[in-house]
Amino acid sequence: MAEGEDMQTFTSIMDALVRISTSMKNMEKELLCPVCQEMYKQPLVLPCTHNVCQACAREVLGQQGYIGHGGDPSSEPTSPASTPSTRSPRLSRRTLPKPDRLDRLLKSGFGTYPGRKRGALHPQVIMFPCPACQGDVELGERGLAGLFRNLTLERVVERYRQSVSVGGAILCQLCKPPPLEATKGCTECRATFCNECFKLFHPWGTQKAQHEPTLPTLSFRPKGLMCPDHKEEVTHYCKTCQRLVCQLCRVRRTHSGHKITPVLSAYQALKDKLTKSLTYILGNQDTVQTQICELEEAVRHTEVSGQQAKEEVSQLVRGLGAVLEEKRASLLQAIEECQQERLARLSAQIQEHRSLLDGSGLVGYAQEVLKETDQPCFVQAAKQLHNRIARATEALQTFRPAASSSFRHCQLDVGREMKLLTELNFLRGTALQQAAQCPCRPA
Repeated sequence: MAEGEDMQTFTSIMDALVRISTSMKNMEKELLCPVCQEMYKQPLVLPCTHNVCQACAREVLGQQGYIGHGGDPSSEPTSPASTPSTRSPRLSRRTLPKPDRLDRLLKSGFGTYPGRKRGALHPQVIMFPCPACQGDVELGERGLAGLFRNLTLERVVERYRQSVSVGGAILCQLCKPPPLEATKGCTECRATFCNECFKLFHPWGTQKAQHEPTLPTLSFRPKGLMCPDHKEEVTHYCKTCQRLVCQLCRVRRTHSGHKITPVLSAYQALKDKLTKSLTYILGNQDTVQTQICELEEAVRHTEVSGQQAKEEVSQLVRGLGAVLEEKRASLLQAIEECQQERLARLSAQIQEHRSLLDGSGLVGYAQEVLKETDQPCFVQAAKQLHNRIARATEALQTFRPAASSSFRHCQLDVGREMKLLTELNFLRGTALQQAAQCPCRPA
C-alpha cells in the first residue's frame, strides 16, 4: 500500500516537472533578442518597452553612426557570460567616454562629439531603430547609458538555461584544468568558485573576506535596480513618465508636478493587474483552445479559398488573353487584305507606265499602227489605240500613285482599354466588404 502511494507521489512529481520543463521550453521565443536571435545577454529596456541585448544595441548605434553612446564601459560585467571566450564578437572594445564627463560637456555647451558641431546650442538627439516595433525611439542625449537593465528578464533567462540543461554543472572559473564544480558565487568578484578557490581568493583578514557568497550562477547582476542617471537605488515610480526614479530624480525639475508613487505601490498595482489578467487567461484555456481550432480551420479555408481565387483570376485573364489574341488576328487580317489590294493597284500602275517606254508595250504597238497605209484599216485600229494613248497621256500628266503607302488609318487607340485594364480590380459588392482592407486589393 505504501509502495503504491510512493509511486503515485513520484509520478505526480515527475508530471509536474515535465509540465514545468515544457512550459519553460515553450517560452523560448520570448527570450530571444530581436537583433541577434539569441538568448538575451544584459538586456536593456527601450523607451518603447521592448528589450535588446546591450552588445546588440551598441552595434546598432554604431551602424547608425553614433559613437560613444553605448553606456558606461565600467559597468560591463566580467561574468562567464561576457568573458572574451563567450562574448559576442560584435561587442565593441574601443574605450568610450565616461557618461559623467559627457554630461558635463553637454551641460556646459563646450566640447565636441561625433555628430555634433562645435558651439551647437542643442545636444544631439539619439534615435534608436527598434527591431521589434520597427519604430525610431528617442534615447536622449546619454544614449544607452540612460536605459535600465531588465534584471527580471535576466533571471528568467538564467532559469530557462538551467531548465533546458539539467545536469550541466557550473564550473569554477579559477581552478586549474580540469576545473571542479562551483559551489559558491561572488557578486563583488563576479565569478564562481569551488570551496578551495573561494577561500584562496577571499583570504581571512582582507576586505575580500567581507564578500558575501551566493549560489553559483552564470550571470551576475547588481543587487538592486539602480537609476542610470544618478547611480542611486530606485525608490519611486513616475506615472506621468512611466519610469522608475530615485530620490534625486524626484526633486529635479524634470519630474516637477508629475504623479509619483512609491515603488511598492506600483509593484502591488502592476502585480495585481498582471495576476488578474493571467488568472483570466488560465481560467479560459478551453476558450483559447477553441479559438486556436477556429483559427487553424480559418487557415485551411484561407489556403483553399486563396487557391480557388488564383485559379479563377488566372482563367479570367486567360479568357481576356484569348479575346485579345482573336482580335489581334482579325486586325492583322484586315491589314493584310488592305496591303495586298494596294500592292495590286500599284503593280498595275507600274505595268501601265512601263508600256509607255520607248520600244516596249503600248508605244511600240502605236508605232507599228502608224505604219499602216490602208486608211480604213488604220481608222479601225487607231480609234481604239487612241483611247488608250489618251488615257496614258492623261495619267502621265496628272500622275499620282494608285494607292497610298501609309497605314495610319490602321493605328489603334488603346488608351481607354489600357485604362480599363489598369483599373481592373476585384468586385466591391456588399459581400466583400470584410475584405476591403485585404492586401490583395491593389491601391
